[in-house]
Amino acid sequence: MPPTWRPCGRQWHASPTPARRSPDTPRAAPVPHAVPPRDSGRRPAPDTMRHRRFPRAVIKASKKNGWVDGASLRRGPCWSPRMTDSQASETLQEPGLLYMSSVDVEALGLTPADLRGAIGDAVRRRSHDIRGGLKTRVQVDETRFFMSMSDADTVLGLGVTKWIGYSAANAQRGLPAISAQIILSDADTARPVAIMDGSWITTHRTAALSALAAQALARPGGSTLGVLGCGVQAHSNLAALADVLPGLRKVRAFSRSTASAEALADRARDMGFEAEVMQDPEALAGTSDVVVSCLPSIDGITPIVRSQALKPGALAIGVDLGRAWQRDGLSDHVDGFFTDDLAALERNGGNPSLAHQGRYDGDLYAMLSGAHPGRESDTQRLMFLFPGMPLADLAVARLVMTRAAERGLGTSLMR
Repeated sequence: MPPTWRPCGRQWHASPTPARRSPDTPRAAPVPHAVPPRDSGRRPAPDTMRHRRFPRAVIKASKKNGWVDGASLRRGPCWSPRMTDSQASETLQEPGLLYMSSVDVEALGLTPADLRGAIGDAVRRRSHDIRGGLKTRVQVDETRFFMSMSDADTVLGLGVTKWIGYSAANAQRGLPAISAQIILSDADTARPVAIMDGSWITTHRTAALSALAAQALARPGGSTLGVLGCGVQAHSNLAALADVLPGLRKVRAFSRSTASAEALADRARDMGFEAEVMQDPEALAGTSDVVVSCLPSIDGITPIVRSQALKPGALAIGVDLGRAWQRDGLSDHVDGFFTDDLAALERNGGNPSLAHQGRYDGDLYAMLSGAHPGRESDTQRLMFLFPGMPLADLAVARLVMTRAAERGLGTSLMR
C-alpha cells in the first residue's frame, strides 16, 4: 500500500495507510519514502509521487526509518518528470531567504542622508512604464486596519510588498500602534529574496520623504520648525528635516500630551536647537517656516488648525495626510499642493483621507526630475500631503539588504 504523509510535531512521517485492524494487531513499522528518479525521463509510478501533495516543496527522504526532519524539507519548484539533473541541482542550491529582524535593521545605523539618497535615486531613475504604487486596505473598525503596499522597479531589479497593521489601542498595551513586514522579490525570477521588519523602515522612510519635499518646497533661510503631534513620526521628522534645513534654529512643539511635547522639545535641545512647547496650535503655525503635522489616525481626532493661520512663505507637511488642518477654505489660503506620487494617487482612485481633494500641482517625481521647479516665490504658502509611496519602501529595503550583506547581519532562512 502506498505511504501516506502525516504530520508529527514539526516533522513529517511516511507510513503505510492504515487498514482497519483489531486492537490486538501490532501497528505496522514506518516505511521509508521512495525518492522519485529525476533522470529516468519517464513518469514515475503513482506510489512514488506522494510528495506532490505539497506543490511548493522538494522533499528529500532522510535515513531515520522514514522520518523526514526539518533539515530535509526544502522549499522550491516542484520536482517534475521533465526536470533535468542540472535543474534539480539548481533547485536545491537556491540561496537562502534573508531575514532581517528589527534589531538587525536598526543595527545597520542608517542615517537620514542614507535614506534620502536611496529614495531620491530611485525616484529620479524610475521606469515610468511600471504601474506600481498599488495599495489595498482592510478597515476592521474605526481604530484598526490592515494595508498592503506594492511596487516594482526594473532598474533596481526588485519588487516589494509591505503589510501594515494599525491598532490605536496598542498604546494601552505597551505596543507600537503600527507594525509592518516587508517582502523583497527578484524582479526577474519573481522569487522572494528577503523578509524584514518594516516598522523602522516605515517610520524613517516617511521622514525621508518629508525631507525630500522640504528641499524643493521650503523657503530658503527658514529658521523655525513647528510640529503638531509629538509621537514617533515627530521625532523621525525632526531628525530628517534638521538634515536639510541649514538655517533651522528653533523648534516649536504642540501635542495633546504635554509629556510627549516636552520629550520632543528635549530631543531638539539635545540636537542644539532652541525649543518651546506651545499650547496654541494656530500660534505655532503662524510663527513657523515649516509646519509638520503628525496627528494619529484614531477616532475622535478633529482638525486643530485653520489654513489662514499658515504664514506667507511657509510650508506645511502633512505626514498625517493633513488631518490637523481644517478642510474648509484650504484651497483659498494655500497657493500650491504637492504629493509624493500623483500617478499612483490617481490609479488608486484618490485618497479620501487627504485634507485636499482637488488638483495637485506636482509630485516628487516632477520636482526631483526638474519637470516642476517646486517653490516659485518666497511668499507662497505650500502644502505637501502624501500617503506614502511603496517605491520608498523598496529603495530603503534594498539599501538594508545591501548593507546587511556587507556587514554579515541577518539570518538566512531555508526555503
